[in-house]
Amino acid sequence: MDAYDLFLAAFNLGERTVEIYNQISATEKIWLVHEEYSLTHAELPGGQTFDLGGVDEAAYCKALFDGLIASGKFDVSQTRLCIDITGILRPHLMFMILYLKRLGVRTVDMLYAEPKHYALKEKTPFSTGSIVDVRPVRGFEGSSSIRGGEDFLVIGMGYDDRLLSAVAENKDKAEKHQLFGLPSLRADMYQESVLRSRKAADELGDPNFSETHRSFAPANDPFGTASVLGEIIEPRLAQHASTSLILCPLGTKAQALGFALYYVFEGNPLGARIVFPFSEGYSPKTGTGLARAWLYRVEF
Repeated sequence: MDAYDLFLAAFNLGERTVEIYNQISATEKIWLVHEEYSLTHAELPGGQTFDLGGVDEAAYCKALFDGLIASGKFDVSQTRLCIDITGILRPHLMFMILYLKRLGVRTVDMLYAEPKHYALKEKTPFSTGSIVDVRPVRGFEGSSSIRGGEDFLVIGMGYDDRLLSAVAENKDKAEKHQLFGLPSLRADMYQESVLRSRKAADELGDPNFSETHRSFAPANDPFGTASVLGEIIEPRLAQHASTSLILCPLGTKAQALGFALYYVFEGNPLGARIVFPFSEGYSPKTGTGLARAWLYRVEF
């Protein structure tokens, strides 16, 4: 693996994030701290950290990168940047993609580390506390006025049935299409995801698990996910040109990256928007061990 000038990773209590951080070769390494993980002072890592509480994903990411540029640690045209997306919250990850493109970054490497398995299998909790809002991710608000027709919601299916239910209820009038991670990260994870999603079947309007409202994309492949989103949306628009497109990535971080890439390169001109059910907090450890890591080179 290449040596980098700058490496960013979000700290949590999972072994996989720490193992990747320790193994990566980089001149500068910085841990990103998300207040939503509710880490105690004793749990926080040593070394350089970036922490900014009480702000949304846009303010957090802009402060991060603007500060790195101002300090000379990040030169948009020259710095070899790698970001481990494993622990980064999905809205922050998506805004990072948008902001790096706006800054003029041409290439960024992104890592995703698979767990050996989730701690409590299909019962693993991911979000904690109340769900405080269902809103568009900053920068991904789209323009429903471009089309203004019936809402069509594509949900990247994950384990967290609370988040699934929240977004489905919020968009209760929308026609819903479910995008599952298959092949899954590990052999049992697709079935575990299905078991969790069935708890939200009524809200999803899919009590019979209809084949016509399901698609599949590899859980570890953001580019494949972006391609499948296009395959779902293009025929929909061909049949119903006025459709208002809504996307919601609740699957793996690799798939969330795929949703962001689809939006940046294809979805934005279509007026699509990405929404997310924001929770008070998130579990600081969901998986155990490190199975393998994937490297994605994103070129703008």
